[in-house]
Amino acid sequence: MLKLVNFLLKARHLSTLEHCSVTYAVAGVSRTLLAQYSRHRIGVSLSVQSQRYVSEGTEKRGQTFEYVTPPTIAADPARLSAYQAAMAAAQKSYDELVAAGAPMEDARFALPGGICTNFVTTLNLRSLLDIYEKRVLVSGAQWEVREMVRRMAELLVEKEPWLAGVFEGVSPK
Repeated sequence: MLKLVNFLLKARHLSTLEHCSVTYAVAGVSRTLLAQYSRHRIGVSLSVQSQRYVSEGTEKRGQTFEYVTPPTIAADPARLSAYQAAMAAAQKSYDELVAAGAPMEDARFALPGGICTNFVTTLNLRSLLDIYEKRVLVSGAQWEVREMVRRMAELLVEKEPWLAGVFEGVSPK
């Protein structure tokens, strides 16, 4: 069976890969990543946590919503300070809108792309390979989505080591 699969992969007869699917629970990524990932729709299912409730409890705790900080911002104190101030300002605007009676589904328009979200995705192996080629192997892909898709491939290869040859640069552990 493995010989047949390897032949089909080398010949790029990828329709057979559509019969294999995998599901991931993804947590703590940015809405910016979600916007990029959701562009891959063929063979990909997606259920996303409602943003309406993501920021609801933060005011009670006196905290800012959870957000992703890009490495280039985290590495520079001036950038980090400006970014944290922007996140705090967005939280303040959100809280003020809700306090003024705006529905949460409308107040969330004030929230930034860096706010964290969670989602569950199921995709077939052909689609995962396509996303891997476009988001990991292409140098222009954004760091966060590249990291997530690379990790998705690593997790799959850990469970199914025979797939190590399918994803360039991923080996079983």
